[in-house]
Amino acid sequence: MQAALDQLERLLRAYNHVYAANLAAVARETYAQDPSAACRMLNSDEWWDSRESVAAIDLAVDGGFTPMAREDAQALRRALIEVFTTMLAYGEANPAGELIVSQFQKWMESHV
Repeated sequence: MQAALDQLERLLRAYNHVYAANLAAVARETYAQDPSAACRMLNSDEWWDSRESVAAIDLAVDGGFTPMAREDAQALRRALIEVFTTMLAYGEANPAGELIVSQFQKWMESHV
């Protein structure tokens, strides 16, 4: 989870999503101290359930669909899947997140 949050922060900063990167940094620091509290914090609309959520960010679009931007978008999705899976392990269910992660997993399987 720490590595996934690190990667999220790095990727989001690289594409100038400063607020979302800061959310990832705060979640990472909280997770280091109290994993359950971090998972409760991550279980929010800000992360999973709006057009402005962290999960809605598409680095491929932001990067002009370059090969690197597409790779970064896939890395972002993998990190978000890991974050969501960890949330579930700590008992934090989120219906919107479940739908988004399910779609991410389908895209990963089809190499989108």
